[in-house]
Amino acid sequence: MPARSSPGWLPLACAGAALMLMVVTAAAGTLWWPGLSHTGHPLALPGADGVPRAAAYNALVFVLPGGLACLLACWRYNALPGTAGWGARIGARLLLLAGIAWAAQGIFALDLRELDGRNGQLHAAAWMCWWLAAASGLVLLAMQERRGRWADAVTAVLLVLLALLPYWPWPAGLSQRLAALVWFGGWLGWAVREWRGSGLR
Repeated sequence: MPARSSPGWLPLACAGAALMLMVVTAAAGTLWWPGLSHTGHPLALPGADGVPRAAAYNALVFVLPGGLACLLACWRYNALPGTAGWGARIGARLLLLAGIAWAAQGIFALDLRELDGRNGQLHAAAWMCWWLAAASGLVLLAMQERRGRWADAVTAVLLVLLALLPYWPWPAGLSQRLAALVWFGGWLGWAVREWRGSGLR
């Protein structure tokens, strides 16, 4: 039986790799920044300009997982049935934009000397583009698709809540990490559903 181009075991492997890269590196953030608080400090702090090996942290937490998310978004677009409406197609493309925005957070690293400087503003803009594109894309897909629609809807709601929680009495660093976990966990859930539905084991 010839292998299918999408989906199959490869999207599942990519989703798992993206989740593991982000989680393991973020959890090991104290290697870059001793005394790092996973609840109080931003996820991007160990990758700030001037921190030793910051480029490696940014690559493992943002750039590589973001690139894998882009690849997964392309697979998800290609997995849409021929009868899929424009809403689903736009939703899948928004997920591609979200992957690009996640990777951009590692490219525009924070500058501790000037947090409100150019790079800081671009980093914040990339974060905002990421969760807005991710949530809206998942909502559009949930409205158009049947399989996994509730998982997409719940993921979108959680992303919005976690993105807005820092404006309430809630640790900003914790909400950022939970939002990232929800995002990449959602990709893993989609890959598992597609892998099971493909009949490839």
